[in-house]
Order: sequence, then C-alpha cells, then structure tokens
Amino acid sequence: MKRILILGADGFLGSNLIKALLKKNEEYSIRAFDLFKDDCSRNLEEVKNKIEFFPGNFLNKGDLENALKDIDYVFHFISLTTPGSSYNDPLIDVETNIKGTVVLLEECVKNKVKRIVFSSSGGAIYGNQERETFVESDLTNPISPYAISKLTIEKYLEFYRIRFGLDYLILRYANPYGPGQDVFGSQGIIPIFLNLVKNEKTISIFGDGENVRDYIFIDDLVDKTIKIFELKSKYRIYNIGSGVGKTINEIVNLIRVCSQKDIKVQNCPARDIDVRRVVLDTVRIQSEIEYKLDISLEKGIEKTWNWLNNLK
Repeated sequence: MKRILILGADGFLGSNLIKALLKKNEEYSIRAFDLFKDDCSRNLEEVKNKIEFFPGNFLNKGDLENALKDIDYVFHFISLTTPGSSYNDPLIDVETNIKGTVVLLEECVKNKVKRIVFSSSGGAIYGNQERETFVESDLTNPISPYAISKLTIEKYLEFYRIRFGLDYLILRYANPYGPGQDVFGSQGIIPIFLNLVKNEKTISIFGDGENVRDYIFIDDLVDKTIKIFELKSKYRIYNIGSGVGKTINEIVNLIRVCSQKDIKVQNCPARDIDVRRVVLDTVRIQSEIEYKLDISLEKGIEKTWNWLNNLK
C-alpha cells in the first residue's frame, strides 16, 4: 500500500488526480490536504468516504508536520498565486510558494518521504524564445514572478536531493482544462471563455489574440501523471502537454463552433508578462510511457461546454 499525501487536493488538478488514483484503490491510501473551509469540499464529495480528509493551511508548519506523518509520497499541487497576481506583488510568491515549499521539503526529509511530485509550469517557465516547441533541456527564461518561483522551487528540489537524498519528480504541465475547473478564476481560458459565452458576456483578450499555447484535457494529463509516477523513470523533469499549439483566436473560434453562439470579443492592451508562444515537446516522456492522448481539443471543449450547461 502506497501512502500518498495530495497537497491542494480540492483543486482542479488535485481532485482529478485523487479520483483517478482511487480507481486503483488496492494500491493507494490517500490523504487529502486543503483548506476545506467549513468541512466542505468543492470537488471531492463523491469520494469523501474513500480518502482521509486533512484540513490544513499550507503556510502553517504544524499542519504540514501532522499531514506528513506516515506518508510515502507527496504530490505538491499548491500554488497560492497566478502570473497576474505575482506581477502586481512579487513578494507574495517569495513569502508563500517559495518559503512554504522549502518548509515542506524540510519536513519531507524529517519524515523520510520517498518522493515528492511537483507541478511546475510548462508555459511560463520557458519564457519568450524563438522555438517552435520546448524540450526539458532548453534554457529557462521566466518573465513573471510566478514563473520565477516555479523555477526556484525546481532548483530547491535538486538541492534537497543532493543534500539529503530526497527524490523528486517535476512535471511541467501545459494548460490543463476540462469539467470542474474554476470558471471565475484567472487561469484556464477555456472554461472561463465558455462560461462567458454561456452567459452572453463579452470575452476580453489581452493583445491581438495570437499568443500560442498548448492545451491538454484534464483526464489525459492525470493519466500521464500517474503512469510516469508509477514508473522508475529515467529523468526527473518531464513536459506533459499535447505538443500542438493554438492561438487564443483559434480557441475562440472552436468555442464558437461548439456553442453555436455569436461571441463578443474585446481586445485589451497586451501584458508584458504573457509569453508569446509555448508548445511542449513530449518526446522524453513518450520514450518511457504510452502517450496517446484520448481527448482532442475539439472534443475536450465540447465536454467542458456540456458540463457547464448541465450545472445546477
């Protein structure tokens, strides 16, 4: 039995990972760590009797100490900022994500955790470079405090491996999307745009809409995450994405086709924190696991649209 702690368990990534892991319930014992305000869960109600709920604050060292007791593996899916929020107050990332993660790594060492899995950024971390796709060995050039913090944590993970023998796995995710994602947040343009279209509101786009991103449906992302986690992998850093780039304008057109609605678009001034083009090369992970993606972008948008329209 592998004892797993999921940090950020009630979020989009964490909750979907838990549900997928539970399909192998004979293999995993799962402890779900999140704030869980008023003892309620947004995303885990359907599996609440199959996991151990652990309400706690990531920035509270005592909560982390207790959560890590008797744990073998940790998935670190907590990020307390976004590229936009970090740009407005760079110190937030230092005081929350970086400092909190270093405390976490200290406690992982004390508790003899076997491996920590960290969700890094496959979009922001590479920055603006003249490349069609990015491989894991490419130079990193983060241009927002959020991306800088992700890279900083990657470097701390390597330090704790060298200094204390703490094993780790870094997954540089493309842009995940799908049912259950926060439609009112500041990340995840597909569900946010779909919700605006559903409610006949205007979509706001920063710049000309020609920025290119790599999108991956949440079920595919979680499937690849579990497969590489279960493997005695050759590397410690992997891109996970579709390998296909789409402009924001193309996403809007796909939503227009799916929804069969007229869409109102407003172009706002471009932001200098937005990377112009990021598409992930997945050759490395393809060399180690079966990597067929089951859900195309068109199908994924349709699934997310149907989910939104079935919400009560």
